[in-house]
Amino acid sequence: MSHVAVIAAHPDDETMFAGGTLAKFSAEGHELSMVLVTRGEGGEVGEPPVGPKERLGELREAEMRCAAAVYGVRRLVFLGFVDPAIEIGERPKCIKAPLDVFVAAVARALDELRPDVVMTHGTNGEYGHPQHIYTRQAVWEALRMLRPWRPQELLTWCANAGTNAEDRLTNRDDPASWSLDVTPWFEGKLAAALCHRSQHAMFMRNSKTPDVASMLRRLEAFRRWDLGIVDLA
Repeated sequence: MSHVAVIAAHPDDETMFAGGTLAKFSAEGHELSMVLVTRGEGGEVGEPPVGPKERLGELREAEMRCAAAVYGVRRLVFLGFVDPAIEIGERPKCIKAPLDVFVAAVARALDELRPDVVMTHGTNGEYGHPQHIYTRQAVWEALRMLRPWRPQELLTWCANAGTNAEDRLTNRDDPASWSLDVTPWFEGKLAAALCHRSQHAMFMRNSKTPDVASMLRRLEAFRRWDLGIVDLA
């Protein structure tokens, strides 16, 4: 069995982008770890609100722990960076941390975990989110820093499988190495998504769907990267 570590910018990214695959890995007995850059304190509080804005980080951490329990995650790590606050309709922002500080934090987490597989954000930040892009960059730099150690596989989610090229979350510059119909593991993905209660209104607004189950994707595609890390763009 493999040890899979997910590195995500915010709580819910792991489920929205790779939840069915994580449910599959869990069912197969693989060890799962998750590293969260922020607690999502800059996001929305939900409709109706799950609590006051000033407690959102605490509340979303609890939501993340709920989702992690669904997947059977053994180690859940929060790096402690603060998610910048944005209002509905504003452009997303990235954390206010220099790259070297961010990279060092990611490298420490990876060095402690030493996973067989690393999964993270894609080249285009899915829908262009600056923190998704910054997280991918930090993972690449951290892997360079940790040489000669390297995972056996490096995967990025929401890859372009052709059939999903027009989906707003697809990383169009990342050709898919493999894709998975996650229907057999959909109930696990849905259970984890339901944990992220503060984000449900945003999910449905952005996807123009009536409920959380309807907006969850059943195709998950991944790019497998050449592990000659130094040569990666």
